[in-house]
Amino acid sequence: MTKSLFREIFPKKKSIIGMIHVFEGELDRQIDQALEDAERLEQGGVNGLLVENYGFGYADPNLATSDVLDRLITIMKKVKKYSRVPIGANVLPNDYWAAFHATHLSGGSFIQMDHITGNFDSCRSVHPKDCLKIKKEYGEIAVFGGIHPKYYQLVNPACSLAECAKKAMLLADGVVVTGKSTGDAVSIDDLRTVFKAIGSHPIIIGSGLNSKNAREQLSHADGAIVGTAFKKGGVHRGVPVDVGLISQLMDEVERLR
Repeated sequence: MTKSLFREIFPKKKSIIGMIHVFEGELDRQIDQALEDAERLEQGGVNGLLVENYGFGYADPNLATSDVLDRLITIMKKVKKYSRVPIGANVLPNDYWAAFHATHLSGGSFIQMDHITGNFDSCRSVHPKDCLKIKKEYGEIAVFGGIHPKYYQLVNPACSLAECAKKAMLLADGVVVTGKSTGDAVSIDDLRTVFKAIGSHPIIIGSGLNSKNAREQLSHADGAIVGTAFKKGGVHRGVPVDVGLISQLMDEVERLR
């Protein structure tokens, strides 16, 4: 089997990466909320932390502002200082250049890209050569790349899920599959299609995993990125992650292991 950065960073089966949503606001409050969420997520047993600017900081449809990048670097350094699990970044809107930079400077281990293959309305496509070049520059930072992602409209739907998965596995250390929106569960048929296309290459669920569907969903994937299921009432400013909800899901994951 070829080297897998995903499995090196997350050796535990069915690894769960908890989301730290950073909302617009004062930096001190952003730091405090991120550290509170990180502490609760780790107490609940997650295997990694993903820091993301949520709904702000866009310079254009592909580029984050310099301010939000500086803020994420500061926040990630704080989280890294107190965390015992791997951390990573998703810098919206799919600014993977910034995500690599922030992750490198903060001592992180991985980045998420909302999309790594396909052509979309109002959003520049990822150029494979450029992606591979910057990935090589940052060495051991793993890339988790999305296909047919939530909230993005494909220009050419003829790029099937299976075809996109095959292209993504050449660029990403893990292929991320999502539902249609935040908190929306991934179709089991979609997970089966991706598995059939890429075999043992890591598959990561990118939305909708919870304690009720974890057994079925994770039977077709190697891990998941979880945000909504850890918050009462959904993802909203000022709402911290809930220790009880974290424990419910992680208890179910532990039984699967």
